[in-house]
Amino acid sequence: MKSNRLLAVSIILNLLIFFNFHVFAESLRVSIPRMPVHAESDGKGILVDFAKVLAKKLKRDIDIQIVPFSRSIYYVNNNKVDFHLPFIKANIKAQANKKPLGHLKSAVRHQYKKQQNSNFIYSDETIFHVNFVLFSHKGVTIDINNLQDYKIETDTSHIPYLEGVEMGSDCILCSLKKIQYKMTDGYIFADSSTDPLLRYNSKLLPSIKRELYQRFEVKVLFPNTEKGRHLNKEVSAIITEMRTTGELTKLLSSVDLPYDDWQLPANN
Repeated sequence: MKSNRLLAVSIILNLLIFFNFHVFAESLRVSIPRMPVHAESDGKGILVDFAKVLAKKLKRDIDIQIVPFSRSIYYVNNNKVDFHLPFIKANIKAQANKKPLGHLKSAVRHQYKKQQNSNFIYSDETIFHVNFVLFSHKGVTIDINNLQDYKIETDTSHIPYLEGVEMGSDCILCSLKKIQYKMTDGYIFADSSTDPLLRYNSKLLPSIKRELYQRFEVKVLFPNTEKGRHLNKEVSAIITEMRTTGELTKLLSSVDLPYDDWQLPANN
């Protein structure tokens, strides 16, 4: 009897160990940049909800890390997470026209090399589209076709994908304040992340104007590994299904919007 009880206990313990290991191994590790609307510090946001829906459809547990944009890119580039979202897919023309590395300031050459040698892949499917907007001082005229002639910032991770932009920033509000006080000429980033801060701080930022820079496809990023490539196929199939049923549009409708020139004429 004693030996039977020991055998039963041993079997139960082995099953528990196997179950816990299985759950741990199957958990999705996801990183999302901390941005207004998309992913807030308290774990709320459109993309947080979207990642949870993906995990549910994949029948996987999920571990979501909300971190600065550059760190999230570092995680996916170094296979520390299963995927990152969101990230723009630059068009071929913009990539082909990108200036040689030698023309960039030394402060951003290292970042450019890292992006050129990135070890991630884009999802086959697009999750939504985003308007990248040029924010500038209303007293400054900027030739959007010659941005290299101005002091223009963007999120550090996006430098290699925006032609003529050489200055990185990891703080949206900080960049807007620099424009207000003419410390820089402009800032280019997603309207869905930047506009809420501009509206909320309108009294502190009365001199900032907006104009559309470019509309991009937004993708999910996966590590360029066998596991990452397989997960891309799974996730992209789910995205396709969600788009067909209308679930994707319903979930992301607040960030997938046409460009809206909402400022009053007096602010332009």
